[in-house]
Amino acid sequence: MKLFTLFTIAALAVVFSGCGGAGIEGRGPKTYENAGQIVAEAKAGVDRIEIDAFKVKMDSEDMFVVIDVREPDDYYEDSIPGSINIPRGILEFKIADEKYWDSEGLFAPEKDEEIIVYGHKVDRGVLAAETLVKLGYTNVKHLYGGWVVWTEGPEALDVEEVVEEGGCGG
Repeated sequence: MKLFTLFTIAALAVVFSGCGGAGIEGRGPKTYENAGQIVAEAKAGVDRIEIDAFKVKMDSEDMFVVIDVREPDDYYEDSIPGSINIPRGILEFKIADEKYWDSEGLFAPEKDEEIIVYGHKVDRGVLAAETLVKLGYTNVKHLYGGWVVWTEGPEALDVEEVVEEGGCGG
């Protein structure tokens, strides 16, 4: 009996060790050489809205949600009027959390409701938009250029920056 138990444990160890890092649907996890590749893939999979179209939308009667995915200190220092702050690091956990939205005095967005996200510049907003799409939200856009373009205009994107701000991209 001891031999049978030992054999069973050894067999299970071999089977499960072959599954390490299997990822989704049995595939290995996709790897990237750098964060830029992740952002580039995200850009290809989500819609964007340019600053001029966004400003027109802000002046319209359209209903939509604007989410600032920067850190709270940045948001409280200054933000786009009417936006709500859900930092990129907790977006997945707060977007559908009724208690969170109740605490903000708002309703959680429906899966088909228009949502526009922005970060400091480009990267963080794109990654946040991709996350919302992966969670089943069907009408998501990222504000191209984010906070920088809102405050400084589209020409701010032409300036090459050596250091990106924020922990999850710009």
